[in-house]
Amino acid sequence: MRGVPAGILIGAIALLVVLVSLPRFHAHAMDANRADARITLDVLGAEAFNPGLAEELVLQSGPGALTRLLRNTPALTHRFPDARVSEDTGQFLHHGYRVDTGFVLDGVESWPALVSWPDRFTDTGDAAFALTADGRLFGHPNRGLWSGGQSALRSVDLSDEGWTLLRPARTQ
Repeated sequence: MRGVPAGILIGAIALLVVLVSLPRFHAHAMDANRADARITLDVLGAEAFNPGLAEELVLQSGPGALTRLLRNTPALTHRFPDARVSEDTGQFLHHGYRVDTGFVLDGVESWPALVSWPDRFTDTGDAAFALTADGRLFGHPNRGLWSGGQSALRSVDLSDEGWTLLRPARTQ
């Protein structure tokens, strides 16, 4: 018998393909989760920042308010059929990101916001986002600051290094 048996050669090639593909697959999944977190904020923000009941429900009710909004708004229930509620905090979970209410702080001014951060840093996401009622979207590379329910992102202090404006306010 001469050379490497075909089975071993095929197995080595398959192993090489897997070792090269897995990091790329993970990077693609992280990109998709980051993009979906931003889209989720926009969709929820359209309801949450609507004048009236939704704004009052979400921005003044504390933890779990987004979950109540989701359950009480058929269009959102249809848009997020795979969303779930974190049992430990009542936070809205969707595609590896947690979403809750919070505030954006800029000096002495503050604005209600929807905030999003990874459920498991580096496994499901690696960035944090905040959306204000006027449509401004802020992003932060996170670096593990917010991960899971116990390290919730409640306030976005723009004086903290790392927060950048990703999208300016809507023009009225």
